[in-house]
Amino acid sequence: MRPALNFIRMACITIGCFALAAMVVLPATQIVLRAFGAPIVGLEELSRYFMIVITFIGIPLVTAEGGQIRMDELVRLLPIPAAGILRVVIAIVSGAAFATVVLAIWLSLEITIGSSTPTLGIPFWLFNLPAIVGLAMGAVEFGLQAWRTARGRDSAAPPRLA
Repeated sequence: MRPALNFIRMACITIGCFALAAMVVLPATQIVLRAFGAPIVGLEELSRYFMIVITFIGIPLVTAEGGQIRMDELVRLLPIPAAGILRVVIAIVSGAAFATVVLAIWLSLEITIGSSTPTLGIPFWLFNLPAIVGLAMGAVEFGLQAWRTARGRDSAAPPRLA
């Protein structure tokens, strides 16, 4: 299972880097082309798409590294056993919330199947694909985090205050 997760994480990194480069190049290109009076119609929509890609594809990466909001200030104030339990509960609830949002997006896509964006005609399923993949992988990462935390092996755990 670990090689598959590492492959997916590397794919997310690669896709995220490509999307980040596109987020730099596309608006810069549009600015230059506007100066010459020849802007490209739809470049803003394409930039918006890549911003969505960066946001959602980055979720599992941030979660895997423990970079998400984890209520560390509250957890540090609790006794060690209670803090461990709370961290597991937070990871489980967060993963369940992500899974619920994935389901909601999927159901929304079933309703809007065949629809597309107004300017470029990007199908809504393609527009929402990064959200489905990123949030689903985020749910998996939260599940793994809950498992590691329950076993006392979460390297991203906050340091304890004396």
